Amino acid sequence: CGCHPNCGIGMAVMIDKETKESVPFTAFVKGERLAKDIAKVNDAAGSRTSSVIGMALALMRNYDPFKAPRHFKLSDLLKKFDKTFGATGHDYGSVSGERTKADIDKRRSDRWNFLFIAGMWFQDLFNYDFRRTERCIIPYATQEGEISFCAYNTGIGWRNIIEKMHMTATLTKWYDEHGRHEIIAGGKDVNLSSTEHSLVLDPEAVAAGAQTDLDEQGIAKNARQEKIAARDLTNGADEKSPEKDAAYHEQMAALYRQHVLKEEKPSLVQIQGLDKK
Repeated sequence: CGCHPNCGIGMAVMIDKETKESVPFTAFVKGERLAKDIAKVNDAAGSRTSSVIGMALALMRNYDPFKAPRHFKLSDLLKKFDKTFGATGHDYGSVSGERTKADIDKRRSDRWNFLFIAGMWFQDLFNYDFRRTERCIIPYATQEGEISFCAYNTGIGWRNIIEKMHMTATLTKWYDEHGRHEIIAGGKDVNLSSTEHSLVLDPEAVAAGAQTDLDEQGIAKNARQEKIAARDLTNGADEKSPEKDAAYHEQMAALYRQHVLKEEKPSLVQIQGLDKK
């Protein structure tokens, strides 16, 4: 890890898909010296071509063929890095969202699987390492400022503290503390403590009366009227529509009593016929 030895672990393994042989990458490549060589190539800030050549030379310099997997060659190593970084522009199969089955098969035809295994230590309170937290390189931006990843997600748990400090009330909690508010909709009158106001009304506009042109043309003026109009259009606006049918209302009432009120259906009393004697 880049911040502290106890932060996490990682290792790349080269796996032969045919023989199932697996060898850690650092067993046949000098990883530490390779990283320093690549850093020098990067610091040189040369052209793309010179950087690709420098990368290839760094790989060849640090590659040990005697410790590599049995069938692994230097060309396989160069192809693997070219496939990952796209150095030469060779088509190994697209990895974009438009990739096809042919692209997937082309990439999977590679005999070697470069598997990277990583782990992270999520600290507990009983073994918390403050030195690791101080050197954390992943800052979290919160309402209380920047907090390191280690402090935010492990240990005492600053994530829960910050989220509790700035959380908004859920509807259930609001009802528990303040009760349910009255719902004003569907033409219901709103009770006002006072009707006094400082607005200056235009006498001409007041005398004009209510607007009726939309009503005369059958145009809805609000969302509720639009919903009613759509319902009437679907069911038919005649007297035989389900909303105006007594049998329909009786059926809905029976379903309400059965499924909501959980009322049992009245049992039928059978009357036996009288036998003639």
